[in-house]
Amino acid sequence: MSSISGIGGGALQYAQLGISRGMANMAQDAQAVASGADPTAPLIDAGQQKLNVEASAKALEIANQTLGTLINVMA
Repeated sequence: MSSISGIGGGALQYAQLGISRGMANMAQDAQAVASGADPTAPLIDAGQQKLNVEASAKALEIANQTLGTLINVMA
């Protein structure tokens, strides 16, 4: 079973890390917009971070499905 967790574990961790980083960066962008400075760059970055979080969420979904399939095959 350890080989299965090794296959999916890395992908799951990277996907979760991508979501965490994207959310943290979006929070920084929100702070920058709220500060009253020129909001152009933070708003553009927030859009990019949204795409990063969506991509990481999709990667997490795929890794979860793949891991589930491997477990079903091994059972």
